[in-house]
Amino acid sequence: MTRRRSRSLTLAAATLAALLLAAVASADDGSRADVRVERSCTAQSSIRLRVRAEHDDPLRVDIDVRTPRGGAKWAVSVVHERRLARSMTRRTRSSGSFSVRFTMADWPGPDTVVARAVGPRGEVCRAAVTVDVS
Repeated sequence: MTRRRSRSLTLAAATLAALLLAAVASADDGSRADVRVERSCTAQSSIRLRVRAEHDDPLRVDIDVRTPRGGAKWAVSVVHERRLARSMTRRTRSSGSFSVRFTMADWPGPDTVVARAVGPRGEVCRAAVTVDVS
């Protein structure tokens, strides 16, 4: 492999890693925001948190957990601005994943949303985003 190609592959891998690890926020005129983050959990699972907001509308929250084990029970909690907003249990489908979708109030200023899921054998998934619709 040439040195130039090696550098290109390294740069591409670093860019991909940065995109996967960083929250990606896209806003058009400031009245809409869509923030996403995907994280690895303490074992083999991953969690993805997406919060969408439009000016004067509730926040739309999507949580997806992917795990290699189907039928497992998970405890999910969502904290909005350091206050418990939702708490629930879910079972993974045979594919080994589950999704949670709901809306909650959009408070003035930036909103921080933290999703935490605890699965079998104490596996913990955590993802956090901050969304601001000005």
